[in-house]
Amino acid sequence: MRSLLVGKYIYGQSVLHRLDPRVKLFLLLSIVTLIFIGDSVLFQFSTMLFLAFLTYISDIPSNAFKSLFRTAGVFVLLTLMVHIVFAPEGGVKWKIFFIMISQQGVKNGIFYSSRLFSMIWLASLLAWTTTPIAFTDATLWLLKPLARFKVPVRDFSMMMLLALRFVPTLLDDVRELKLAQLSRGASLGKGSPIKRIKSVIPLVVPLFVGAFRRAENTAVALTLRGYRNNSERTSLYPLRFQTSDYLILGISCVIIAGLVFLMVSGQ
Repeated sequence: MRSLLVGKYIYGQSVLHRLDPRVKLFLLLSIVTLIFIGDSVLFQFSTMLFLAFLTYISDIPSNAFKSLFRTAGVFVLLTLMVHIVFAPEGGVKWKIFFIMISQQGVKNGIFYSSRLFSMIWLASLLAWTTTPIAFTDATLWLLKPLARFKVPVRDFSMMMLLALRFVPTLLDDVRELKLAQLSRGASLGKGSPIKRIKSVIPLVVPLFVGAFRRAENTAVALTLRGYRNNSERTSLYPLRFQTSDYLILGISCVIIAGLVFLMVSGQ
């Protein structure tokens, strides 16, 4: 269960940790857009090299990246197998038992699985180096123009902050409930599919009860502290661009422009 916490914030003093969250949010949106519009394996590989550079300057521990591989590897392998088996026919074909594998299927599998892994890698890298409050402030700054159109931007940012804050707590609750059930002799994940589904019920029921109780306590605490969704609030640590932010932003724009040129020239 701890491997699921690949997106948990990891304290550090690296360049990426000290970077303004608005710059990191800009990099996230830009790279995700490039990942979606890029249509070649070479372009996806170049994007992963850029992510490797960002990971290098972030000084993230190696065990966090290993945890990312273990968690994301399941989804990546599943995506690879689905495209290999169900891809349209094209190119050279191979037959393994009763499954026909085409060259086009292998190419599509590598392309889409690398795209999925790049997005998971990028999202995890952002979460590793950005606190939930900083990420929420950056999102609020980005969506602030929508407030003129009566969009509840502050409510959205508060909901996102609470979700980012309590998801790791819920995962810890699942781990503790699982250990408690195993200590009582429960057989989780064993037997027929029906028995496995029934064994999950002792985990789901107390998990939802605890989640609703925690949500109610949070609502009461916000009310007692005078929280109002329509009031103007200030930040304890206002966001300010530093020289390093402009430098990293400029270098990133040059690299992103190079990736776009690589994508256009490949067509």
